[in-house]
Amino acid sequence: AVLERGPRTVVVAGDGAGPAARELAEAAGWPLLAEPTSGARSGPSAIGPYRLLLAEPALGGAVERVVVMGRPTLSRPVSALLARTDVEVVVVAPHGAWTDVAGTASAVVTAVVVDGDARGTGVRAAGSSTRAAGARGAAVVSAGDVAGTGGPEPAVTQAADHEWLARWQGAAAAAGRTIEEYLAREPADGLHVAREVAAADVTLVVGSSNTVRDVDLVATPRAAAGAAPRTIANRGLAGIDGTVATATGLALGTGLPVRAVMGDLTFLHDAGALARGRLEQEVDLQVVVLNDSGGGIFATLEHGEPERSEQFERIFGTPQDVDLGALAAGYGASHRRVGTAAELRAALAEPVTGRSVLEVTVDRAGLRARRERLVELVRAAVRTEIARA
Repeated sequence: AVLERGPRTVVVAGDGAGPAARELAEAAGWPLLAEPTSGARSGPSAIGPYRLLLAEPALGGAVERVVVMGRPTLSRPVSALLARTDVEVVVVAPHGAWTDVAGTASAVVTAVVVDGDARGTGVRAAGSSTRAAGARGAAVVSAGDVAGTGGPEPAVTQAADHEWLARWQGAAAAAGRTIEEYLAREPADGLHVAREVAAADVTLVVGSSNTVRDVDLVATPRAAAGAAPRTIANRGLAGIDGTVATATGLALGTGLPVRAVMGDLTFLHDAGALARGRLEQEVDLQVVVLNDSGGGIFATLEHGEPERSEQFERIFGTPQDVDLGALAAGYGASHRRVGTAAELRAALAEPVTGRSVLEVTVDRAGLRARRERLVELVRAAVRTEIARA
């Protein structure tokens, strides 16, 4: 399979993609749409609020090819992009198994190597070996096993389309400014928590539902390649379970401080993991609990549409009134409650020592309307930026 220069390409980096996705995007000059747990969300090609940009005809609508690395699961817009029949989908699967939910992949390859980049050296990606491209500035896809062929078949693409990347970067900058302005004037909620925890240089475990998606939306990619702290999340059908235990195990295994951020229901599902046996090692673990007394993600989906409001709260909101301070104390963990963005920022600036619970109280009422308003503001800013450019 030959990847020619013409197609406008994006790199989608899902969970576990690793730095190879970033290296490929930078060497080829392609926008990088990287989930927080991809291990690739940094550098100049990384596009932070990509899921909102995919709705724009000049951005997402203009994509002609997608290179998929890792396992993308977070975003409906990404799933829709990968399901489009007018988009060429190339999946990089170095370990043999791959993700192709829509069944649209035109090729599955084991490795991607970009040769002759701007630095004059080969860039290793997905565990592949560098090889000559045969054309200066070319990107070479080395397929140890192309699905359906059973043998190697190289693929080549020529020099980067700098205008294409610049268009995404300009739109991302406009979206980022709009998000920053929005957060500055709105009361603290999950987006504020996501922004602050992602900005800290602490190993991060992110809970399911809204939390990981909020981090995906508002966390600004670090400018320096590879500068982002390690971010981990449990994905899959049981993603809400075992989140505190995951964070505890990570702290024990690495010996490093760990911060876990999650909603109140995710925390309550696994609060028992705060327990420490008398003969067990203490860990440096802070659990940041976004307490909106229930589940917020369904309010932003079809379940939260106004015509379903009568049934929504008991079935999907599932409000709770657990005293998190008393619960933490029962397990020997310290507890602190904050309610404003300034209080949150101050609390997160302190070092993570011992077991602690940082409770952030927010109001779930009006969540759907606030998110819809943010989307409107971002899209207006992005369209203005595209028209200006």
